[in-house]
Amino acid sequence: MLKAIRQKFEEKRASWALETENRINEYSVQKRADALSKLKKEEEINHLLHQEMENYLYTIHPSFLLKPEVAKALHNRLLARSQGKFCVAVHVTSDMRMALDFYNSDLSIFIRLLEKKGFKLNGNEERFLTAFLNKLSENNYRLFMDRFGDFVNEHDNIDAAFIKYLELVEDHRKYDHGQLDFLNKYFINKGVVAPDCTKRKLKKLVKSFEKAHATEYKLTRLEKRMHG
Repeated sequence: MLKAIRQKFEEKRASWALETENRINEYSVQKRADALSKLKKEEEINHLLHQEMENYLYTIHPSFLLKPEVAKALHNRLLARSQGKFCVAVHVTSDMRMALDFYNSDLSIFIRLLEKKGFKLNGNEERFLTAFLNKLSENNYRLFMDRFGDFVNEHDNIDAAFIKYLELVEDHRKYDHGQLDFLNKYFINKGVVAPDCTKRKLKKLVKSFEKAHATEYKLTRLEKRMHG
């Protein structure tokens, strides 16, 4: 009798163990399926952002957004949109005005188009802006490479590189945000400046060089103007 009870208990315990193992396996399978589904959704969103941003930035080139202060102002506007806030700042800087004008006149329409296609901006503001600025910077780099060409030689030092840039660029555009973004990346790629050089630091270096060689630079500009 005792032996039969013990056997029955062992069978029951084996049944419980099997049920537990099956539940664990089912949970693991479901967890993997959920992870794969999430990964697939992320890939679809990334593809959507990449494709639509590429198409959008083919029609417009807001290089002023490559200035960190303008990008920050736009980021704040995107956060305000998601939070349903439309407060007006007491003091609006020129950077804020540029960001707000661009958002109101153009970008907000593009965002609505993305949302219509399945992208949710709420909670993804930084992701959206990072992808947008990366694509804008990439396009900007290609644009100026096409315009200026590969103008720095292998053995050029930083002074030679600055002279060549100042000879190529239009005088009133030498410190435009788009050109500085290109120049910083280009000089880093060429080894002219350190990999951690920022656009702000590069701008100071170019201005310092221009000031130190003001007379020489003016003569070069005049000769270029006179002889085409």
